[in-house]
Amino acid sequence: MNMNITLARDITIRKSAGLIASDVDGNRNETLDSFVEALRHQDNELRSDFSDSHETAYDQAFRIFFHSKCKCENDFEVNEPEHTCSLRESVQYLQSCLPPLPTVFGEAGSYDPGSFFRQWRNFLSNKPDQPLSFRKSQMQLLPENEPELVLCRQWDIDSIWLGATGLQAIRPPNNFRLSFLPSLALNLSCDQVIQPHGLDLAKTRHIKFGAFNTHSVHFSVFLFFPCVATDSTSATRNALSLERQKDLYDHIIIPAACEAMSDPCRQEIPRTYDIAYAKSRSFQEKPGNNRWRPDDVNRAVHLQYTIPAEDLPLFWSLVVSKADEFQLTTKSGETVPYFKGPRLLFQSHDLKNTFGKETLNASLDDFESSVLQALDPAHLDIHSCWIDIGARDYVASDPPDSTARRGPFTVLWKSQCHSYLHEQISRIAPESRSDAVKFQKFLLRDIGDYQVKAKRTRATNPGHPHERRSGVIRAKAYSCHKELLSVMFSDYEIFGSGFLPLLALSEGMLSDLSANNRGRRQASNTTQIHRGALLKAWEANKRHLRATSNSTALANYGVRKEMTFRLDAILIMWHRGYFEPNRSPHVGNRSFKVLHASSNGEHDPFWVVSTRDMNDYVFTQAARFILPLDHLFQEASLRTTISPPALILAFYTAQLFCRLLTYALASKERFSYDNWIWLPQWTVQTRRKPNIRLLLERRGLGLDMAIEDTGMLWIPPSSLDWYGGHIALEVLVQLYIPRNPFQRGLVSQMSIQRFTVSKVAIEVCLRQLLEHARSEFEHGRRHTAEKLVERVLRLATEEVARAYHQHMLSKLKLKWEDMRKEVGQRVLPRLERLEQIEEESA
Repeated sequence: MNMNITLARDITIRKSAGLIASDVDGNRNETLDSFVEALRHQDNELRSDFSDSHETAYDQAFRIFFHSKCKCENDFEVNEPEHTCSLRESVQYLQSCLPPLPTVFGEAGSYDPGSFFRQWRNFLSNKPDQPLSFRKSQMQLLPENEPELVLCRQWDIDSIWLGATGLQAIRPPNNFRLSFLPSLALNLSCDQVIQPHGLDLAKTRHIKFGAFNTHSVHFSVFLFFPCVATDSTSATRNALSLERQKDLYDHIIIPAACEAMSDPCRQEIPRTYDIAYAKSRSFQEKPGNNRWRPDDVNRAVHLQYTIPAEDLPLFWSLVVSKADEFQLTTKSGETVPYFKGPRLLFQSHDLKNTFGKETLNASLDDFESSVLQALDPAHLDIHSCWIDIGARDYVASDPPDSTARRGPFTVLWKSQCHSYLHEQISRIAPESRSDAVKFQKFLLRDIGDYQVKAKRTRATNPGHPHERRSGVIRAKAYSCHKELLSVMFSDYEIFGSGFLPLLALSEGMLSDLSANNRGRRQASNTTQIHRGALLKAWEANKRHLRATSNSTALANYGVRKEMTFRLDAILIMWHRGYFEPNRSPHVGNRSFKVLHASSNGEHDPFWVVSTRDMNDYVFTQAARFILPLDHLFQEASLRTTISPPALILAFYTAQLFCRLLTYALASKERFSYDNWIWLPQWTVQTRRKPNIRLLLERRGLGLDMAIEDTGMLWIPPSSLDWYGGHIALEVLVQLYIPRNPFQRGLVSQMSIQRFTVSKVAIEVCLRQLLEHARSEFEHGRRHTAEKLVERVLRLATEEVARAYHQHMLSKLKLKWEDMRKEVGQRVLPRLERLEQIEEESA
């Protein structure tokens, strides 16, 4: 309570001081003044309680969230065992069991992974006696005779979201580049908390309208259509189909551009959608070759044409009027205003280095000169604008008087401190609800990342422009070490394709799986996977790892915190002088020493380790899974005598190792569909009958327990069949592998399970019968044992006949479907009896 009173008093003082500075000081910021005046003009009911409540919340956010120390009471460091392993010692232990990393990451055929098969247990399961300790790893960098390490802070603005009311918000001489037929991949597909103009960005149909540049920032411009209903069945539910794009360009954009622009500028604009389409697909006018196909739409040209800033007011007014007038006739004969009321969004991302400065005030000054000066606030809905403000803390270099070359350094967030951080953030706006996510990093217990997002409720919606109550919209804390392997357009998912484990199957089984999947779906476009394409993808992932692991120039990696703020509230605080370093030193020039231990109840919420040691650990851990995967893939390719059940077991093993490999190389959220890897058991609620709910127990491998015990991943010895080189059969039959929403079609869990049942179920039954027969022989009951053996032989014969029967039924079904397409589906009906027999056989 006292803290809130003090903050309110400080705000009043700062408000008064800010007004005096704004009115009296000679250095007036005219651009900032114009934005604040436009904000007041747009919202006549903008009360002081709105700005004061947001300044109170944001002041706490800057003081608490961006604080460099932690006061949590976790005793994970105090209770650490006396004898532990550092990162370097863990790497040395693993590398003693593995071939050299350049060998494991080498090109296909450069080494024989099978020659290291007997070492699997050593590097996957035989854990050392001492657990991994980041404290020991950090202390090795802090010898008593060396200067203390000092972390520096750099403030920045990373993302900008501006809800515009017209293109005339772009001031001359910044021209607008109009887009024609942009790729659907440019659409905003992620679920965003912020809602410019009150729109749900990921669920509202939109198109990339164009782009423009300010002084040093590139903005993408998106055009949204709020009146269009989303299609929940479409994979691109927020995109416009080609038919709707044709309507948009032919009836709205092209006529508006031609009317608004004068010669000679408008001579470049395509006069019809068909002309623009032909130009964008001009690559198809040459024959295809082995490198590309004529139907590869990814090669389409993104056409862009300049509209001078002077023509933008008329152009936008024409776009709005023509969009409001356009009526689309639906299949039912109704007319709907499909494009009515279009809305604009200016968006720019990845600006950390553009606005990186020692103080937040300096970053805002750059933001003012680079962005705000290029925009007219009268044509911005300032309540629909947000910016992401962040800070990076890093060890710049060894102190100049250091005798030992300890760097470069990597800073990593302590995972145990995230709960306290979330607790503190929740107190900033206790009336608003939020969802927190913790990310596990590199399969390690003691480091991780954190993210929190506001949750929309009936009471509060912090991401809405008309929400007057303060709240934390979005915040995250992550390690910049992810930049080592990050690929923005791959969403940081190296080795993340769900198709890669299929390399553990033979070419014949891949064909069977594809045929089964195609037969069930009865679709000609069902995914077809060929071993050669899978191998190319696998080798490309290894090439990426090989390139990064051989880097001789190591870098410093810091940690970063970032929070999304309403621009209207930031403008008011800025105008009042809040960000002046002498008034708010907590957003000024900051540096702090790395603590050896807790001091005055505070400790560092991060670890500082050697970049070389961290990189070596990450790549060595990756090699633990790549080596067995190379062996499984090679066996399936070269050996033709492996039984289908053995290949199925190898596939599930490859599926496990590929998932672990993605976790080993990234900071990842734990999703429920991976429970089979981490949890020993869990319960789910199901409803098999109306009004009856049942609790079902599921079983998994429980690998998370090993991480908690030792600080890193070790696979329990009983989980794998070390002689066969796969998951133990008795373990696999007990596992419940949930459906993964990102693995569809050919690699969907349902498709794989059906295929597995047909290949493995009989083997499990036969093994059980053989075990029973062995027991009967051992107890002297020879007659019963011989009957069991005869039953095994009979079942084996029946299984061969059933498999051939299924194969022929599948071929007949596919042949019949091809004939239906050729003759006509209305002429030739579906053979329901054939489908019934196929289901009965399965």
